Amino acid sequence: MPASRQLATLQALQSEIENFLQNLRHPVVVEDAIELFDLTAASWRLKVDFGKLLLEVWNPARSMVRRVEEVAYRDRGRLGLFVRRPGGRESGTLEIRDLERAATQPSRGDVRARFRREVTAMLASEFPGWRFERVSNRSDREHSFSALYTRGLARRGPTAWAFLALSEGEAPAAGDAVLAFGLIWLDWLRSNSDRVTVSGLKLFLPQPAVELTAHRAAYLNHRALQLEIYAWRPGEIRPVPVDLKDFGNVATRLAPHRQGVTLRERHQQLVASLVGEFGPHVDVVPDADAYLLSLRVLGLEVARIEGLLAPRVFYGLEGSVRSLEESSGEDLRRFLKQVVEARHAHSRQTSHEFYRLQAERWLEAMLVRDITKVDPALSQDRVYPQIPAFSASDRGVIDILSVTGAGRLAVIELKLDEDIHLPLQGLDYWLRVKWLHERGQFLPSGYFQGMNLAPDPPRLYLVSPAFRFHSTTDRVARYLHPSIEVVKVGLNERWREGVQVLFRRALGGKT
Repeated sequence: MPASRQLATLQALQSEIENFLQNLRHPVVVEDAIELFDLTAASWRLKVDFGKLLLEVWNPARSMVRRVEEVAYRDRGRLGLFVRRPGGRESGTLEIRDLERAATQPSRGDVRARFRREVTAMLASEFPGWRFERVSNRSDREHSFSALYTRGLARRGPTAWAFLALSEGEAPAAGDAVLAFGLIWLDWLRSNSDRVTVSGLKLFLPQPAVELTAHRAAYLNHRALQLEIYAWRPGEIRPVPVDLKDFGNVATRLAPHRQGVTLRERHQQLVASLVGEFGPHVDVVPDADAYLLSLRVLGLEVARIEGLLAPRVFYGLEGSVRSLEESSGEDLRRFLKQVVEARHAHSRQTSHEFYRLQAERWLEAMLVRDITKVDPALSQDRVYPQIPAFSASDRGVIDILSVTGAGRLAVIELKLDEDIHLPLQGLDYWLRVKWLHERGQFLPSGYFQGMNLAPDPPRLYLVSPAFRFHSTTDRVARYLHPSIEVVKVGLNERWREGVQVLFRRALGGKT
């Protein structure tokens, strides 16, 4: 998109949000069902800064910065926004709403209770003669059951099915996560239901949640479970079954690697003059779209160079970016010195944002320098971090793409904290790499030059500190299709001081 058009789009989005806020009596900001800020008692600013629309909110106790991408929904005094945290790869949803209006509306619990009754009525109509047990949407953190979904067991004689239903009123992230929570529920029922065989899982989803879930479901192990997906919302006559044969191939577009190489070579001298003696601490990484260079210290972006023929240089952290035209090279190097002094394994400034921010990228930077830490079979000469893979509906960024010495592609997905979604997020990227590989897209796009790639499907590595894997990771991963070789790699907790692998074991496939 041309820069002028992009600017106009962002300014229009800014005006829409500001006009919405002006019409609220008591605006509050809510994220992940938690009220973060009361905007009548906090300071806030919405600004377009270097091609991004940033929402900044702060009070004496804390602050928040979010990059606003687009409007997710707008109804009855609520405005949902797709936003991205600083350094985040995935978009989330942030909601601005009127506190007074929210107080007069039915509580979230009442709305979910009504949906639970509607689900039960639909099931009784669609499956006469079945008994419906354990129907609930109560949160249970011990077993990783979420209040976002209505779950239960449909039973007739010795045969039973797990079921999970999602309301269209829940945030989009609930749709992204529904399959993981469905598999967790199925697995628990199989371990806790006496004298009954739980054959599989039925999911009842609003239309926006169907596509991603169906693509993932197409690559589950159908010998381990039967899975049925239905498109349904309250008020519709009948749920519509989804044919999973239509899913599984995620048409994907790959950003050419050679564009980034050309950009880096073009600005090699400029980078050297900018970073000076801090060069050994700075990694130069073409961004996911290969339109700019990102200068990073252990994964933390400290500066960027935009443009090929007439480059512009910006530096600073997101939310406080400055143009080099407005300052000097000495200012940039002073900033670099502060970052380098704070961001290292033995830093005494561990509470400083230079140390804390983008820890996952820090680990990524260390593994890119020696990918054989993940698996000695991987080739150190062919490592690509932050690879963009565009599908028709969204953009995904693969943490690390590599290859074994024998030419077997490898998808490496990293997490530093317990994440229930890790196996299925890894599956998303595996699906894209598989699609690209089957169509011979990597070599023409400049990846893995000089190598003969093996025809085998990619191997999927799930990498995290050993004690930070979510308790459900193994259970979810074992439901993946046998063609997907999943390797779980547990690292030492103090990985900043040097990455060590504590264990490496197969979770599925034929590894």
